[in-house]
Amino acid sequence: MNRSRSRPGSVPGKRQRRTVAREPTGDPDATRRRPAGRLPVSTYIGYGAGQIGGQILRDTPALILPIYMTTVLGLEAALAGLVIIIAKFWVVLADPLAGIVSDRTDTRWGRRRPFILAGGLLAAACFVLLFFAPVFRAQFALFAYMTVVYVILNTGYSMFSVPYLTMASEMSEHPDERTTILSFRNGALALGLVVAGALAPKIVAYVTQNLGGTPRDGYEWMGLVLGATVALSTVWVFVGTRRASGRAAAEESVPLREQLRIAWNNKPFVVLITANIVQYISAGIGYAGGFFFMAYVVGLGVDVFNVIPIWIVIISVASIASMPLLVWAAARFGKMRVYKWCLLLYAVSIQPYFFATPDSLWIIWVIAASIGLFNGGFILMSFSVLTDTINYDRIRSGISREGALSSIYSAVDKVGNAVGSAIFLVILSLVGFVESTDGGFPAQSETVLRGIQLSYIVAPACLHAGSIFILNRYRLTREDLAPGAAGSPS
Repeated sequence: MNRSRSRPGSVPGKRQRRTVAREPTGDPDATRRRPAGRLPVSTYIGYGAGQIGGQILRDTPALILPIYMTTVLGLEAALAGLVIIIAKFWVVLADPLAGIVSDRTDTRWGRRRPFILAGGLLAAACFVLLFFAPVFRAQFALFAYMTVVYVILNTGYSMFSVPYLTMASEMSEHPDERTTILSFRNGALALGLVVAGALAPKIVAYVTQNLGGTPRDGYEWMGLVLGATVALSTVWVFVGTRRASGRAAAEESVPLREQLRIAWNNKPFVVLITANIVQYISAGIGYAGGFFFMAYVVGLGVDVFNVIPIWIVIISVASIASMPLLVWAAARFGKMRVYKWCLLLYAVSIQPYFFATPDSLWIIWVIAASIGLFNGGFILMSFSVLTDTINYDRIRSGISREGALSSIYSAVDKVGNAVGSAIFLVILSLVGFVESTDGGFPAQSETVLRGIQLSYIVAPACLHAGSIFILNRYRLTREDLAPGAAGSPS
């Protein structure tokens, strides 16, 4: 009995020779395209470029706004804190809304790209307005101005960041290529970190110290330069991703409550988000504590402003340089395995901070390189695994709901970092931290120094390493992501 089957278009009775798909040699665009249907490298670069602006919008206000509002605008510290709190609470609502609206949108430019363009340009304009605040005599008027501008900035940032993050899961059907796409994003993230964390204060210092400008002049120039950078990266990602395939909007409209139920039923997504909450709280502690640790515990004092920019540059360069290695390792050993090892090695690599002194800055530089590798690694793997959980939801349901899931992930990032920062500041208060009003670094008690040290080194290490136990419950495999797969991992 003949068990062979004839494929459509084949000649019965003849054995068909298997062929390998190749780029047509007569196609003049063949050299610009990736083989096997992969996207051109220019699209990878175009997508990654958006993160430069995104990182500025994320990091620069967190670093600069508190000192700008309290030492340049003269806004009371409590009101300055309220400006930030109101904006952050609004983001928790704005992120899911941005995801749901972009999920339901369908234009000739795709679902996500119009929101990325509009949101990025709106946020760039508001970023400039933050640092061109009018002179108000009344505290409430100044508070109202800063609150309105910062809320609108964060609205634009939500319109930009949620569709931008979601877009990565839609650009390719290949899990490994999605990792490659996100590696370009992580590389741009490192560049954005340099601009947001190192260049921003340098612009202010250059204008005031070298050009003889006032502090307000310095912040205005900083706002213009970084605002223009945000606008440029926004246009770049819009134009650079025009060749990326997008998916049509879902035919049915899914309410927010139903979206949350869907996210809860996606067990791999729930596991990932739970681990991310722990990791971002840890990151928030590290973000808030860096200046305090290096100024007080290491003993750098005012020299911290010269050390921190170098520290950030080393982290960024190491992160960029490690991307090809991480992509290879993820393909060779699996994303989740690399993810866990990066978390563990990060926790171990920051322990030499206990031995750092002003005379042994090489320890800080070595740790910075390690942070760039392992921090960049677990961020890359986290985002790459996120795209897998989103793709898994699409395979199971047949409906594109990437925006809602990505918005939850984005909100976890913002809320987790905020909680981590709050925890660190509460610890400072409990151990008796002595504040100053002149920008100096007054002497602190041994209790304060030990509190900063343990909070900055031990707490993040325990949280990062501890999140591995949560990730051990992640069960999503390549087979679950195969087209047509309908099973649910336990």
